[in-house]
Amino acid sequence: MKSAFNGASAAAILACLAASPAWSQQPAQVEEVVVTGSHIRGTPEDAALPVEVFTQADLEARGAPTALEFAKSLTISGPTTGESYYFGGPALTGSVTYNLRGLGSDKTLVLLNGRRMDINTANIPSIALSRTEVLKDGAAVIYGADATGGVVNFITRERFVGLEAQAQYKYIDGSKGDYSVGVMGGVGEGDVNFLWSAEYEHRSRLHALERGFTHDSLDPMRTGYNPAPWSTLTNLAGWQPRGALPAIPTATANGEFGAPVGGIVSDFTPASCAAVGGRYDNNFTCAYNYIPYYNLVENTDTYRVYAQLNARLTEDMEFHADFSYGQVTVPQVFGSPAQPMVRGPAMATGSVFQFYVPISNPHAAAFAARNGIVGAEGFTPVTWRLLGHGGNLALGDGEGFGVPDKIDNQVWRVSAGLKGEFGDWAGPASGIGYDFAVTYNQSTLFNTHPDTIGYRVQQALNGFGGPGCNAPDLDPARFGTQNPGAAGQNGCMWWNPFSTGFAEQPVRGLANPNHVAGTENPAELVRWMFDPRAAETVNHSVTADLVFNGRTGISLPGGEIGWAAGAQLRYFETRQTIDSPLFNGSTPCEWPSGTTSANGPGSPNLEANPLPTTDPNFRGCTPDSPGPFVLFAPDLPDYADRQQYSFFGEVDLPLLDTLNIQAAVRHEEFSGGLGATVYKVAGKWDVFGPLSVRGSYGTNYQTPPITAVPGQVSIAARNYTVAGSNWLAAQFITDDNLKPETAKAWNAGAIWQSRGFSPDHDFRLIVDYFDIRTKDQIGQIADPNQIANLVFNGPGGTITTCDPAAQPLLQRVTFNGTCAVGMSAVGAFSSISTRFGNGPGQTTNGFDIQADYNMPVGAGDLTLSLTATKITELKTGSTELDGVVVSTGDDRLGTLNFATFAQAAPEWRANLAANYRMDRQNFRLGVNFVSAVTDERPGIQYGEEGEDWITVDFTYRLELDDGMALTATVANILDRDPPPAQEEFGYDPWTGNPLGRTIEVGVRKAF
Repeated sequence: MKSAFNGASAAAILACLAASPAWSQQPAQVEEVVVTGSHIRGTPEDAALPVEVFTQADLEARGAPTALEFAKSLTISGPTTGESYYFGGPALTGSVTYNLRGLGSDKTLVLLNGRRMDINTANIPSIALSRTEVLKDGAAVIYGADATGGVVNFITRERFVGLEAQAQYKYIDGSKGDYSVGVMGGVGEGDVNFLWSAEYEHRSRLHALERGFTHDSLDPMRTGYNPAPWSTLTNLAGWQPRGALPAIPTATANGEFGAPVGGIVSDFTPASCAAVGGRYDNNFTCAYNYIPYYNLVENTDTYRVYAQLNARLTEDMEFHADFSYGQVTVPQVFGSPAQPMVRGPAMATGSVFQFYVPISNPHAAAFAARNGIVGAEGFTPVTWRLLGHGGNLALGDGEGFGVPDKIDNQVWRVSAGLKGEFGDWAGPASGIGYDFAVTYNQSTLFNTHPDTIGYRVQQALNGFGGPGCNAPDLDPARFGTQNPGAAGQNGCMWWNPFSTGFAEQPVRGLANPNHVAGTENPAELVRWMFDPRAAETVNHSVTADLVFNGRTGISLPGGEIGWAAGAQLRYFETRQTIDSPLFNGSTPCEWPSGTTSANGPGSPNLEANPLPTTDPNFRGCTPDSPGPFVLFAPDLPDYADRQQYSFFGEVDLPLLDTLNIQAAVRHEEFSGGLGATVYKVAGKWDVFGPLSVRGSYGTNYQTPPITAVPGQVSIAARNYTVAGSNWLAAQFITDDNLKPETAKAWNAGAIWQSRGFSPDHDFRLIVDYFDIRTKDQIGQIADPNQIANLVFNGPGGTITTCDPAAQPLLQRVTFNGTCAVGMSAVGAFSSISTRFGNGPGQTTNGFDIQADYNMPVGAGDLTLSLTATKITELKTGSTELDGVVVSTGDDRLGTLNFATFAQAAPEWRANLAANYRMDRQNFRLGVNFVSAVTDERPGIQYGEEGEDWITVDFTYRLELDDGMALTATVANILDRDPPPAQEEFGYDPWTGNPLGRTIEVGVRKAF
């Protein structure tokens, strides 16, 4: 295998590639270049390592797929992010990452012209690419850390002269379609060439309900419906009437809000619940389906600019520099109308009875009157959500009824280097090649992820809501403003938490029979209750590469021994900026500084500070500094940097004319005392005529993420199956003793190249076996879902013991009340904590298959091709947490792997194509296959057995005399829905595609 990075790469590749004519479909002459995976010259056909090459002509024949379509089409690819929707990870919306072998995108190294890229590939100049090489083998010995799964190397055109423009439009039923335009220019036919390009892509919004498969979740009475997008944390709640407030509050629901007066009173009936699309679960839960508020695709704009300069400075020296910029903006990524409330401003911990509505609130008085409640001084909801069934009419700017995130990611890179060969003046070093380059990458990632501010909700329930409310607090013994005479006056507003406050389910147009006109909550008050939780993260990296290569003068029977040696220096820095004092840790507790409470008679009036619940100064704020939001925790601005240096060497041993061996070793040191030495041996044997065999064995490593701070606590939302598929909190606590993750990988393959059934036929078959075994894999030690399933392991998801000695994992569950044997997981807890550290390794192995058959048919040429990956094993090692065996080892192959956050692992992925080229016309029929995955969760799930996903595409391309080409593609001709899965949208968005049949037309013009 040959490469293009730390040294003999970018400039070497570009200098050795010949630009082909604009519309030529003839294969270019094969030259010796530095191919991905080595620092020594060779050709892809001679490679000892498995490299798959996609030329620009290949992709044009497929209709010029987008970066996301290309990434998902790779048969060796695992679950892929980059879809423009909420559940793909809002911060990564529209930014494509590569996940070779399904080991994780952090273990796939991305290069541009052989130099390191940011993991976010938004700045890859698709219009300027010549080819893409995918190394399907670990390559840490060549490139350093981050290449356990493989390498994707994008290589741009060289010495392009002229002007070329292109445009594409894709028709998508239910949306305004996707479209793109691009232009590329080049000047300089002599020693100096300058190339530039600019591109724009737009994806249009596709609402979730535009696809029939999402409707499978809407009717909870239908047998086999999809329950995934339903939440029991809703704004149609059951309310506990309470008596007089205690004179001095204590840290229990009764001690803070008063003793119960009667039983729970429901704010809905089964009929009124169903009328707004709800599911009646009990008298305090009208569950709601949040998927109508989401979109399958969001409006997304991507901008790219690229420039490169190639110059021959002397007969023996070449200069290469390139600059690339990409920006992805997503103005709105819609989610639920409000985040689920897993905690609140009450001094008692948990998610139940967290808010209090005094009878002085006119909406509470009306609720009491409607239900004939006498003697109540206030109400607390069992569980609650600020907004749900009625949507959020204030934050979507008329574009939707959920809470939108905003994404603006910018990535840019500049790389420059010299490549050449020492002349006679160098004496003994004459003839030695050198390649020196410096590469700078920067990404600026901005996103918002709004959450409800719990104490502001309580203030509004008390009549002191809104940005213009400045009423003085008259009672320092109780949190919040206590001033009955000023409530609802002089800019202070009341919040209506009851069912009367919304007119309808706005997306589906379902009228609310309980609505009372005039009781709606003002948009200004709604906006005041949310913080955007804006964060900007800036990542910088500088990489300096120096490689020398040449021949030793020592000859073996197969030729002269080649060598390469060099060094790499790398510096990485990340800095996060968070301006909001509510989000950046300046407000560590549920109530801000300046407001106080007592906790029992005789106790002082104190502000809330992070303390154990047993501390006499405890005021509701636990030691984990939960902050003021109802779901997410504060995020303290991060800064981290890391330095790295490495030395490596590589030799090429042509033992025989038919047998070649390559060996390489690298030692790398990182700041913080981390380091590793890795090696690799690869070889290729031309057995006879058409048959060759090849193989490799090597080690790889992965350093802990630079942002992994020992003891750091991060909080995310997780969908807990055992808790009725509710989204609740999950805490991830970073271990103190993180160490590098390591891997061993080997590969063995056979290549057959011969004539076919006729002398004018060509046949090629490549079969490679791969085996990768990781150790001390960095990530969550146990998934929160696994912990929940072990704790609630009784019939129907109930608890079988409350004794921590019998079940130590109980200590990782934040219960809403006290633990009780037999209690259901639904509504029982608000959060689960786990560890982030070195966990069990993975083993994955299988076969990659490539086959091509070319033959003349009539006036043209027909090519039949097959690319497939068959995984034969995918297992994780045993997992132990707190002395409990969480898993004895998971066989993940062929399952949805929901416990690993929907990392589906199909056994087969294959692409079959028939391409017919006739003069200036090209016809291509493609069949894409992904085998079914089963749902491994207990019980019978929606889409339990999955389905094979088979789609058929057709592309027609016509090249005209004036340098113009027209392309038409019908993708998913049979309009197949993605296979069903019990996930929010009803399918696995990491693997599937929700668009259905699409029709795309494109034009390309060379001037």
